[in-house]
Amino acid sequence: MIDQTFHIDTDVLQMSLRRGTDRKFYVSTKPGTVIITYPPETVFSTPEMQRFLFKAVTEQLRKQARGYLPGRLGQLAGRYGFTYTGVKINSAHTRWGSCSSRRSINLSLFLMLLPSHLSDYVLLHELCHTREMNHGPRFWTLMDSVTDGCARALRAELRGFHSPF
Repeated sequence: MIDQTFHIDTDVLQMSLRRGTDRKFYVSTKPGTVIITYPPETVFSTPEMQRFLFKAVTEQLRKQARGYLPGRLGQLAGRYGFTYTGVKINSAHTRWGSCSSRRSINLSLFLMLLPSHLSDYVLLHELCHTREMNHGPRFWTLMDSVTDGCARALRAELRGFHSPF
């Protein structure tokens, strides 16, 4: 349930709810920070309020992801010599990312909820797919070359994370 104790605190995003004095909801944003101010009479437990808050939080996650992930993908691609044709942000719950045969990368907005070393792992994983479109030995050798030999350990760590929404 999203309520007054809700917060996201990662190394790239801080999001929280704050009690206001007005009768309206307000959102204050800057890169990496979102504060949703709610009216003092807000009843968090109703299904309608939960749908409203889920939509508001997801919308803000999407905006923050669009402002952060494409740039970070570009940085990593430049550092390791990868090229890709495009990047899209989606709301996938079961996949952190994907890469098409046309080398277009799709990223879940929920990457914003991960520690940055794990979101970087996902970005690097998808960038490696621009060269190796499978999970064979050459793919994992490439992954190890861009993760200091830690690809499988990072993959195992990532498996412990799931989207809370």
